[in-house]
Amino acid sequence: MKKNAFVLSGGGSRGAYELGVWQALRELGIPIHIAAGTSVGALNGAMVAQDDFELAVRLWNELETHMVFDLDEKKEKHPRFDFEIGGMNAGEALAYAKEILTKGGAGTSGLEKIVKDYVDEEKIRNSSVQLGIVTVEFPSLKPHYLFTEDIPQGRLNDYILASAACFPAVQAREIGESHFIDGGYADVMPVELALQKNADRIFAVYLDAAGFVRKEDLKSAEKEVSQLLIIESRWDLGNFLVFDTNNTRRIMRLGYLDAMKAFRVFDGEKFSFVKGTFTRHQLPGAEACAEIFKLDPGILYTKETLHEHLAKAVSRTALPEINDIHTAEDALRKLNQRTLVLFIAENLQKKDADSVFTEKNVFRLLKEEIVAANYLVRSGIFQTPAN
Repeated sequence: MKKNAFVLSGGGSRGAYELGVWQALRELGIPIHIAAGTSVGALNGAMVAQDDFELAVRLWNELETHMVFDLDEKKEKHPRFDFEIGGMNAGEALAYAKEILTKGGAGTSGLEKIVKDYVDEEKIRNSSVQLGIVTVEFPSLKPHYLFTEDIPQGRLNDYILASAACFPAVQAREIGESHFIDGGYADVMPVELALQKNADRIFAVYLDAAGFVRKEDLKSAEKEVSQLLIIESRWDLGNFLVFDTNNTRRIMRLGYLDAMKAFRVFDGEKFSFVKGTFTRHQLPGAEACAEIFKLDPGILYTKETLHEHLAKAVSRTALPEINDIHTAEDALRKLNQRTLVLFIAENLQKKDADSVFTEKNVFRLLKEEIVAANYLVRSGIFQTPAN
């Protein structure tokens, strides 16, 4: 039997995406023999080793920033800081800065309680799934690649917390006489752990967060294993230090859909479609329309549901009157990507092969918009307004 490794990268709050991928693996009946993780991936890997998906989902559906890190909540809520910096509430950002400057990072008593409540060390030690984690000794920056059998009894929680100690945002973790920080400082997506256990197939999740990706390990894996599949989102998964239940549900769904597409169960790239709904020639148009008209990437679309959502979006978009556009300022004010698509669609419908938008040089300039407009016309979603 082939030995499968599930490699979970670090990424803080983006770790909810990994649960969606795990959900897909479960639905597809793909067994996991090795769970290898860094930072939040170490925590998720522990849940995988426990084989308790429902418990993991319950945990993630409850997580909020104040439950994980010790921050000054009064500053977070002050009206003076009611704006965002890099996807984070300014109050939270300033609170992190204060903790870094005064305490060497935010405390993690909340995270400690979460790990204590949700991680069952004995269950993991008796599991058929081998758990591996990465942490980094500080200040030497020596990486430690550890499996459960390498960790002293009663210390597993400490090493999971060490792997997730995203210094300097949070404090280093003290274990014995040593201090440890986030494993991402050495290996944010620890394929090396899967190779150490002679995995035949590696299914890795990359969360595009801070940390080092060991490209040499990826090259080795490509040579040594029968399958290396890296699953990552085409969408922004949010600030990795901000835990928000609404975003958690959103990215968990994206992880599931992306995994199902990676295993060719669904079609699509940024959006997801029931297998076989569109031909390979139709898919680019469907994708372009969905993105330009800002449809929900968390929906699995059939042709009918896609057209229904597109029709509503098109109906809410006013087609600009060409006679009202006299200057560049007029164009900037009246045309956005959506109105431009409708303008092109009208031109294609009226002039067909004689349209300027069928010319190669124009197509190169406005490829996505023309592909979307052509799809709207051919599918019958766009109809030229009556005079």
